[in-house]
Amino acid sequence: MTSVDVHVDWGLPGLRAMSEFSVLVVVDVLSFSTAVDVATSHGARVLPMRSRYDAIPEDVVLAWARSHERWSLSPSSLQTLPSDVRLGLPSPNGATLCASAGNATVFAGCLRNADAVAAAAARVGGPVGVVAGGERRDGELRPAIEDLLGAGAITAALPGRRSPEAELAAAAFLAVRDDIADLLAECDSGRELAEMGFPHDVELAAAVNASRTAPVLREGFLEAA
Repeated sequence: MTSVDVHVDWGLPGLRAMSEFSVLVVVDVLSFSTAVDVATSHGARVLPMRSRYDAIPEDVVLAWARSHERWSLSPSSLQTLPSDVRLGLPSPNGATLCASAGNATVFAGCLRNADAVAAAAARVGGPVGVVAGGERRDGELRPAIEDLLGAGAITAALPGRRSPEAELAAAAFLAVRDDIADLLAECDSGRELAEMGFPHDVELAAAVNASRTAPVLREGFLEAA
């Protein structure tokens, strides 16, 4: 696997398969990686948590699952986050992947920050593994097009030789780049969020390269690189 510079794989099995890579980019477009981008763009630091029952330092504020009124996994709820906040953000997909990534340099990537994360990852040096988080359905991993497109956006901006999986992800993103907003709104996860009353989260997530922040994991917290 290390004969390629850029590879794409899915979920925890994919992350484990790329454990020898220098850089891992975790992509969970709806919603963890987008929430992290919004939070760190405001100067906050994010503690990725596998579960809301994980032990956390006393000065860390625990986010809610998803809320309009409180800081939560909803990216739009974090747009007023103060810069001095250390936020504990539980997520079964993106946060769990970040917390399980071992010794690699870990970035949280999404459509909003694809170019910024690719540039930061390239500065660290390869090989780079892009981990598409996917969704959980009945306890099993479900590939999700939003994460395929997020992985493709980052992969398309990375230099180096791509694996076939990375080539396919990049090609998928480039083929539909002008239709990203509609695709995210109509995909399973996008429709589910809209039905829950969070359509603005989908709109935030679909804003390709709206952010110049590259959240990187340092001493257990994701912060702006």
